[in-house]
Amino acid sequence: MRPVGEGVDLAMKCWAGGYNCAESVLRGVCHAQSMELPDAAKRMATPFGGGVGRCEDICGALVGGVLAIGIALGRTDSSGDKLMSRSAAARLHAAFMKEYGSTCCRDLNRSDFDSPSHKPRCGRFVEGTTRFAIDVLRSP
Repeated sequence: MRPVGEGVDLAMKCWAGGYNCAESVLRGVCHAQSMELPDAAKRMATPFGGGVGRCEDICGALVGGVLAIGIALGRTDSSGDKLMSRSAAARLHAAFMKEYGSTCCRDLNRSDFDSPSHKPRCGRFVEGTTRFAIDVLRSP
């Protein structure tokens, strides 16, 4: 495992470099956890930016964190344990809600993808969610 700050730094570098919120968080969390991402996993996060295809539903940063939790703790067949990943995703969701008051992109971003305020505002969610997801994965 790498330091939490390394994962957060990578997520923010991805965000600044043109990756969307979900892609950035997924990459940052997996980097911190020393998990290699196959190209298919990287592509899987793309449509979640902007609250699922820019429909402004569930925050893409939160989805990126949940995807990373799934990569770390998810099952590969139906007989596998689903409770570990479900519990970790619920803890991430609770931390996100407590910090930001909503999980809805529309509430958080205020339907504002085009103003100069968008990048720093949503960057807060990328940074915080990356940190929260790493903390969840590292807590017992």
